[in-house]
Amino acid sequence: DERQADFLSDLVNVPRDWQYSLKNKQRVSNAGVDKKSRREKTHFYRDLLSKLGLDELGDKLRKENALEIELFDVAARMNGAMLDRWEKENAKEQSSEAVDSDVAIVKESDEATPTPAEEIGKSSGKEEEPNPTAIRVKEKEESDVIETTINTQANDAHDYGVLIVMYHKTGYVLTRRLMKLTIGLEYEARGYSAQQIKQSMKVPGHKVEHIDEKLGIQIAFGQRGNWNRNFVGARKHHGYLGCQSDFQLSPGTIYLQEAPDFFCNDVGLYQRMLGLPVKPPQKSGKTKVVHFVRNPFDMVLSNYFYHSQDPTPEKWVHIDDPCEYNYENGESLAFHVFPTISRKTKITQKQLEAVVTMCQSLYQSTLSMKDATFYEHLRQLNRWDGLQLATAQMIISSSVANKYLAGGDILRMANNLIKFENLMTSARIPRGDTDELHLLTLSMDDYIAMPKNVTAKYLDFVLGSDDAIVSRELRRIAVQRQETGAEKSQSGKHVTQGKHDDKEKLKQSLRDDPVLGPILSEVEILVDQALARSESLVMDR
Repeated sequence: DERQADFLSDLVNVPRDWQYSLKNKQRVSNAGVDKKSRREKTHFYRDLLSKLGLDELGDKLRKENALEIELFDVAARMNGAMLDRWEKENAKEQSSEAVDSDVAIVKESDEATPTPAEEIGKSSGKEEEPNPTAIRVKEKEESDVIETTINTQANDAHDYGVLIVMYHKTGYVLTRRLMKLTIGLEYEARGYSAQQIKQSMKVPGHKVEHIDEKLGIQIAFGQRGNWNRNFVGARKHHGYLGCQSDFQLSPGTIYLQEAPDFFCNDVGLYQRMLGLPVKPPQKSGKTKVVHFVRNPFDMVLSNYFYHSQDPTPEKWVHIDDPCEYNYENGESLAFHVFPTISRKTKITQKQLEAVVTMCQSLYQSTLSMKDATFYEHLRQLNRWDGLQLATAQMIISSSVANKYLAGGDILRMANNLIKFENLMTSARIPRGDTDELHLLTLSMDDYIAMPKNVTAKYLDFVLGSDDAIVSRELRRIAVQRQETGAEKSQSGKHVTQGKHDDKEKLKQSLRDDPVLGPILSEVEILVDQALARSESLVMDR
């Protein structure tokens, strides 16, 4: 039926109204005999056996088929329950995702503002999104238009969809500033004024297209995601598909995505990455993935230092249950990632279960703390116990208890490092298509140490080697000012690097810990391997 056809379309990631969808296929009969009466349609072959004196054979066939018929009935009931659950999940996804799509149209502003290259040196602390005076501006009168020379040449970089993936404490703020930097540089390189650029950055919503309607050109990459929102919900997935059902990339757009649940198989993820609309004469979509990762030991230490501050920067620590490891359907985060990480690491199911046990032994386990919040535990437990609890939350938490704002990102990062590598090497994906997928893994630790180098790698990867639009000189200026901005941002409370004298001692304690140490060390190997592969690709260019 139509419901079954729509489910199968979602499962293989094709539009529900696709011409080859089952609901668009005409019903045909594979029977070789024209059956006219109702009796013939249900009993034709049984009656035929009876007429031929083969009743005994018919009885034997019925007995042998009895179990198959019973199993078919069970399968039919399970299929019906599955479809009901699928419909409920779709309805929930649709109701939770607000549609807010806007178009950035260049506009004159009375306020003189610096260019993006001048703005990128600002602090990277979290700020509120600006309130725009207008969302969409119609074409202005000729006398009102700014006289500038606009470069209308097409940008080959826009043949690609660009997915930027990060996790908690691997560059949430940084990646949003890098997207803004990229788009602003494209505006500036084409000749738009500082006022026009400022206005383009004020367009609200997490779905924005940067288009000059008068000239009919795409000025810069479109964007999916903004300061407060991701492309799709972080740390969520469709129960049957394993990935979010609306996760689909398009060329000429940058997608910001924190902590995605990539639990679909390699082919399913490939279809979401490369099954995007193509631009002739392309035969498949083109995708660039920028994966911001971090050494897991530094990642968990930064997480603990950040959330144990007084006051805490993020409110979810007051409502979280750090040991809640199941999703709403009762399946754990470990259940989803273990099939992937067990093939590439020495992490065992028993080790993950030990983290849950340790977490539960620390959280609300004493009379004095039985009603204490996660934040109160971070503040009141001794330094080592607080770090253990925060680290356990970063490993096994499904994030359900804090409304998917944090938790479990160590395992998600490990899972996605392997998933991305599989996309480049899997024999199940056509070789020609894997050539259209490009992966750059960047380290937040490297950015802290060398912001100039990481920014340059990012810009060259996203904007490409063709500097006809964004010149090398403009990129060089932007990179230099990004380094200056990184130095200024070190004083903000979002940055915890270098503020704790016992950091190295705590890191060694984590390495030596029999529960947390082996897991973090295995993820560290995955991170180092991915960074080494990306470095070799950069060196080969």
